[in-house]
Amino acid sequence: MAEPILLTPNEAHVITGVPLKTVHKLIDERLGPPLVRRSRRERRLTVPGVVCVKLDRALPSYLPVAVRKSLYRSIGRAPQRSVFEIDDGPLRHVIDIRPVEAEIGKALSDYRKAMSLIVEDPEIQGGAATFKGTRLLARHVASLLKQGVSLEELREDYPRLTEPMIQAARIFAIAHPQRGRPKPPPWRDRKPLAVQMLPPASAA
Repeated sequence: MAEPILLTPNEAHVITGVPLKTVHKLIDERLGPPLVRRSRRERRLTVPGVVCVKLDRALPSYLPVAVRKSLYRSIGRAPQRSVFEIDDGPLRHVIDIRPVEAEIGKALSDYRKAMSLIVEDPEIQGGAATFKGTRLLARHVASLLKQGVSLEELREDYPRLTEPMIQAARIFAIAHPQRGRPKPPPWRDRKPLAVQMLPPASAA
């Protein structure tokens, strides 16, 4: 049996468009196993779990939290189903999640396609994320975009940079935020290839 796809809260935020704070709140208060997997103090969502994150926004606002939780438990137990009947006292809610599943399926496909443009190769830039076939750092491009550098300037400075790469840089920076201090450049501790002694500047 293939291992399930597991996504971080940041990735769920990118795929669903739901604010990251709300994603964490849903994990804390409404979603549980098997929609959420925990290991080494990390929390990951299955694809049905990501569907539930999006679904929580799509459901009518009047739907009680207890009904939502019951629905999410049912989705977790039977991820192959798409139509659920949930009892709410004298009421019975019939909920078809296929539109949300289709939306998440497309968003996940787009996300994976964008991330396929980025690699982390120990032999290139010390293993930092770069665009496939280049030495251009994805986080550097994302940082320039955040600073307000225009697309025209980026393309002028980096002719090989394409529109899909630029979009992938934005997505990567959000889905994979950098934690702690940045890694030092791989050349920092290396001996210089050559040393040139310059004459002292002449006095004015």
